[in-house]
Amino acid sequence: MTKNIAIVHYRVGKTDGVSLEIKKRKKVLEDMGYSVKLISGPVQVDADYVIDELEFDVPQIVKLKNNAFKALIDYSDERELGETIEAVSQIIEEKLTSIHKKEKFSYLFLHNIFTHGRHIAAAKALYDFISKNKVNTISVNHDFYWVGSYKDIYKPTCSFIINYLKSYVPPLPSKYIKHVTINSINEKALYERIKEHSTIIPDTFDFQQPPWVADEYNKDLLARANIKPNDLIVLQATRIASRKGIELAIDFVKELDSRKNEFIGKTLYNGKVITGDSDIVLIMAGYAEKDSEEYKMKLLHKIEEENIKAVFISDFINAERSTHKGRKVYSLWDAYVYADLITFPSLWEGWGNQLIEAVFARKPVVVFEYPVFISDIKKEGYAFISLGSDLVESKSGLVSVPKKVLMKSVDNSIEFLLNDLSTFILHKNFDIGKKFHDNGILAPLLNKLLT
Repeated sequence: MTKNIAIVHYRVGKTDGVSLEIKKRKKVLEDMGYSVKLISGPVQVDADYVIDELEFDVPQIVKLKNNAFKALIDYSDERELGETIEAVSQIIEEKLTSIHKKEKFSYLFLHNIFTHGRHIAAAKALYDFISKNKVNTISVNHDFYWVGSYKDIYKPTCSFIINYLKSYVPPLPSKYIKHVTINSINEKALYERIKEHSTIIPDTFDFQQPPWVADEYNKDLLARANIKPNDLIVLQATRIASRKGIELAIDFVKELDSRKNEFIGKTLYNGKVITGDSDIVLIMAGYAEKDSEEYKMKLLHKIEEENIKAVFISDFINAERSTHKGRKVYSLWDAYVYADLITFPSLWEGWGNQLIEAVFARKPVVVFEYPVFISDIKKEGYAFISLGSDLVESKSGLVSVPKKVLMKSVDNSIEFLLNDLSTFILHKNFDIGKKFHDNGILAPLLNKLLT
């Protein structure tokens, strides 16, 4: 008999890391013979069920988050705050129960519901649903509100929130809940918090698929973005968020652009010839959440100040090729096709989807050595260009790396871009990624969790 699985997250079908991991898990589970339904908030693509109250970027939920973690100012006291959280939680639980009555789920996969601070009402809703309906659950925990860059954002404002988090974010051990973490730092953090062991499943990718290439569909992508075919293209594929450290990519492109003369008349590793009219262009493929708009404005100001060419293309990029309002939408993979270099300057990542995507795409990568990179990824043996692991913070709240480190990374990038042997090195990176992170590792791990 086919068993039904529900995968629940705030959003699905987007280009953020969690959505991309959900897409992979759904395919693997279906290949294993399960029927999989996606349950999401309304900002989604291809969800089977939508629960409006799961969306975190609406006034009511933002207000709850701000009063829970910034300042308790919009409610008369913590009791009123708690009652509002409970009311939202009950609505989510009731809607999920209605879906469950129809589908009769054997398993739930929850992504970030029990460990993120952006929507804590959802955590109680899911915990109560699991307890009442006795549904076996895999809690896939990508980000923890008390770990890494998040710990400076999520600081409880009152005793109710402190106790609430202890009860539900994450919940205490339950015979119905198994936990998955995506890196060793979070595995240790979860055990310290609730004395619960978790299975580490890192980000994976389909290394068996055909390579991404220029084709009839994406041949006009550069023209759409007002980029010349002979421009030297640097791709920043992540979402726009402060923990992504995108200002480091701007600094890198500025320094690289100052040395453009070293490229003129020369051929890159991929056969592209750089000429006098070539520009060095930073492409931003990811979108910005509402709570990242201030950060995006800082980036725009820095781009203008540094006088680099940067192009934002998220309006016509999505997880898959499609059309929107009669206009062509390209996949994120199409952007990789035309990139000569990938920047991955994240200050904190649970793992790093765009890093493994760049490995698959056989592109050179400039990476800031964030904690999980150092603890879990670096030892796998990739040849990346390093921005080091030290930061300097400016008065504006943006960060930079020491000037000597930046200049060294540009030296290494120029050498890599102009080296005939770089293609061999990128193929070796691909082989390492395939060994450690191909989707093929998922099925046995998931099967063990579902036993």
